[in-house]
Amino acid sequence: MNRLMWSRLTATLVLAVCATQALAAVEREDIIIMGADGLHFTSYKTLRSDLAERVLYLGPDEAPQDAVFIVPADYESTPLDDGGTRLHFQSGSFALMNTGAFDAEVERNDNNVFVFNSWDGVTRSDGHLGKWNAPDDFASFSYTWVLPRNIDILAYEANRTGTWEKRENTLNWTGKQVNDIAFTIRYRVNPPDSRASGSATPQVAERQRTAPPQPAPKRRDLTTAQLQTSPSRGFDNTPAQPAEPPTQNQTPRQQPTTQPSPSVGDDEPSRVALMDVVELDQGRPQVTATGRQQLRRLAGVLANDQTQRVVVYGPSFSDSRDTGGSVAQAARISDYLTAHGVSDSKIEIRAGERSDDADGRRVEIAVVPGGLLDDFSPN
Repeated sequence: MNRLMWSRLTATLVLAVCATQALAAVEREDIIIMGADGLHFTSYKTLRSDLAERVLYLGPDEAPQDAVFIVPADYESTPLDDGGTRLHFQSGSFALMNTGAFDAEVERNDNNVFVFNSWDGVTRSDGHLGKWNAPDDFASFSYTWVLPRNIDILAYEANRTGTWEKRENTLNWTGKQVNDIAFTIRYRVNPPDSRASGSATPQVAERQRTAPPQPAPKRRDLTTAQLQTSPSRGFDNTPAQPAEPPTQNQTPRQQPTTQPSPSVGDDEPSRVALMDVVELDQGRPQVTATGRQQLRRLAGVLANDQTQRVVVYGPSFSDSRDTGGSVAQAARISDYLTAHGVSDSKIEIRAGERSDDADGRRVEIAVVPGGLLDDFSPN
C-alpha cells in the first residue's frame, strides 16, 4: 500500500461545512472497542453540532454498506474518484458504527508490544492532519479505547494539549478547542485466556498461528519532539506497570450447583431490565454502586460454558445526538461483565431505543439460552 493511498485511508472523518453556513460549536467522540488480538475493533464515531447539514468523507475501505449503522439514515451517498464515499446529511449531527482491523497504523515488536499511530505522518495540502474539522476547531474532542483483559496499555501521547484518563481497561483523551489531532498508543497484547480466545474467528486464529512474522511497515515515526503531550501525563517510552490480574477473592463466585440448567434446545433469548446501573459522569460512562451489585450477580450466572450470546442494550435516548452515549454505556456494562468472567467473544453491544419519553436509566440485557435467567433476580 503506497503512502498516497494510505493517506487517503487514514482520512477517516474529514468534516466539511458549506461556506454559506454560520460557524457552530462541533463536538466529537470516537470510541474504539478493541478485540483480543490487538488489531480487530468495533468503532463508534459521533459528531454533534447545531448546523443545518454536515458532510462526512469515508475512505475506500469504509463503504457505507459495511457499517453496522449510520444515523441519521436519510443521507445522500456520492462515490468519489479515489474509491471513497461522501455522505451528505441534512443534519448537523451524525453517528457511525463499523468494524475493522488496524493495518499500517500498528507496528508490532518482537516482544508482542504494539505501537499504534493514528496519523501516517503526511500533512495534507491544506495543512490539515490526523483527525481534523473545517473550517473551525473542535469545541470538544474525546478519544476512547475500551480494552479486553489481555491487553495492557504501556504509554500514550497526543500532539495537542488535553487530559488523559485511564480507568481499569478504558483509556480516554479529551481536548477542548483543538484540531489536527494525532495519537500514539503503546500496548502489550498478552495471550488471551480461554474465555477471550473466541474473540478472533477460526480463520484469523489459524493465520496468526501459521503466518510468518512480517516486517513492520515503513512509515514516518511520531517522535516525542513532534508530539505535545498533555500536561497531566508524559510519554517517556517507559512501560507503565501492567494491570494486575484479579486476585482470588475478586473471582466471581459460581452459582450453586443446584441452579437448574437450561433445557436442551432452549435457544430463545430472554431479557432482563436493569435500572440505574450505569450513568454518564462528565461524558464518561461509569457503573454505579447499584450497578456493581446487580452486574456482579448477573456475571455469576453467565460466566459458564452454557452461555451462548449476551446482547447489552444501552439506555434509551430522545435525541439522535445521544446515540453515542447510549452505546458507550452499553460498552461499559459489557466491559464490567467481561472483567467478572463472562467471555467477551459472546457479548455484543447495541444502542438503546429512541423515545420521546426516554429517561436514560433503563438498560436491557438479552441472553441466549434464555433459561439461564430463570432464577436471576437483580435484587
